[in-house]
Amino acid sequence: MVTSARRAGSGEPVLLLHGFTLSHHVWHRVVDDLSADYDVLALTMPGHWGGARLRWRDLGIAGIADGIERELDAIGWDTCHVAGNSLGGQVAFELARRGRARSVAGVNPGGGWKRYSRTEFRTGFGFVAQFPLMALARVIGDRAAAGRFFQRPVIANCSHDVTAVDPDDATNVVRAVSHCTVYLPILLAFLRDGPLTGLDRVTTPTSLILGEFDTFLARDTCIQRFFDELSGEVGEIVLPGVGHIPMLEDPDVVSRALRTHLERVVGRDDVA
Repeated sequence: MVTSARRAGSGEPVLLLHGFTLSHHVWHRVVDDLSADYDVLALTMPGHWGGARLRWRDLGIAGIADGIERELDAIGWDTCHVAGNSLGGQVAFELARRGRARSVAGVNPGGGWKRYSRTEFRTGFGFVAQFPLMALARVIGDRAAAGRFFQRPVIANCSHDVTAVDPDDATNVVRAVSHCTVYLPILLAFLRDGPLTGLDRVTTPTSLILGEFDTFLARDTCIQRFFDELSGEVGEIVLPGVGHIPMLEDPDVVSRALRTHLERVVGRDDVA
């Protein structure tokens, strides 16, 4: 069964956003941990597997953020703490610019590359190259999603240690990627819109949570810009032994990092 979100717990509201082509499933173990102390919502972003429909005219970061704001309005969250991985991190900063984030935890966040840079094109071409395999996986169905032939190139692209990823999680990753309805068209929208702008207008307390072995978005070409341009206080937490999507390899280390971030910002006078 495909569901668009998972919510558990009570307390300060915490929104978890996944990376491009994935779904809220990548956060399920983190939800289990954080929900002991927080009201946690892991949400599948519009256009992704099981998420709300994303109209073609809304393709891009702004359209995704619009859809998430509608979800937040529906559950009565004016603001919340937002943790986002990769594309989810990019969207988290957009939500912060709109005044919807009490704090931001960027887990290997995207959007920090320079306009028309080698990194921008390499990232896009990597997804394009992966698309035929995922299109075939969608045709074959669950037999493909559970097969190492389809799983390994996807998991290897986002993990430092592929053996640390639970087989069921790997299967859900292939299901999500192969069923992402905006896979190719949104890549053109991302190229049209370019990287994140307006970081200097984000004053929300922020932590950058970085995988030690994230080779997908390197510090010098993608991450350093957040440190340079964010105008508010920025904390840094390094996650040992993991890659770009650390929740797949070691959800416990991600949960501890998010707890460290939340304990630092919850209750502060400058957090709405």
